[in-house]
Amino acid sequence: MPLHEAFSDPEVMRYWSSLPHKDLAQSESWISSMIDSSQNGLTDFIICLRDPSSPDQLTPIGKIGVYSGPPSNEVGFLIAKRHWRKGLAGEAMSHTLEYLFGLKSPVSPNADDSGSKKYVETEARASSPAEQFTGLMWKQAKGEWQYPSITADTDPRNTASIGLLRKAGFVESGYLKRSMQIGGEDGKWVDSLYLRLDRDVWLSRNAGQAARGR
Repeated sequence: MPLHEAFSDPEVMRYWSSLPHKDLAQSESWISSMIDSSQNGLTDFIICLRDPSSPDQLTPIGKIGVYSGPPSNEVGFLIAKRHWRKGLAGEAMSHTLEYLFGLKSPVSPNADDSGSKKYVETEARASSPAEQFTGLMWKQAKGEWQYPSITADTDPRNTASIGLLRKAGFVESGYLKRSMQIGGEDGKWVDSLYLRLDRDVWLSRNAGQAARGR
């Protein structure tokens, strides 16, 4: 499995939410859980390279997409080390955002589904410290777009990923110390830098870039 190259690499997984995969079976299990998740392959994708000499030949090199639905709509991504610094992750992020921000909400804007999903009206009503930085506001959830905003939870030391997100338009929304313990009870605690990109900001930003390119 080509993706095992990325998931088993300590450098690639240095800032991931779990330790490097020990064997191929663990990577296969992860892929199966991704496919079977509630996102159902519609918003969480495998990044592939196409062979120019054989257009139908695709080689998986990483993953990207929203793997956690409302209220956080959290995006995650990684790419095998030998494909770093080629602009591929940035290209994948650009296409993913264009797709996600174009999805209409499956819930009617007038429907009252407040009992089935949690949304954040104010910081005081956030159910967890992280949710005040990542939670959808109720007025956003009631809109016509499936993803009115997308968030990211990053390790503050992961300057490459943070730089990619900022280049895509994400802005910092909060910081938490000792937010996650990697590797179970005996693992180390790490901090979280949260970033957020609202759909209307993305639209405005891309319209400005298009105008400057004329």
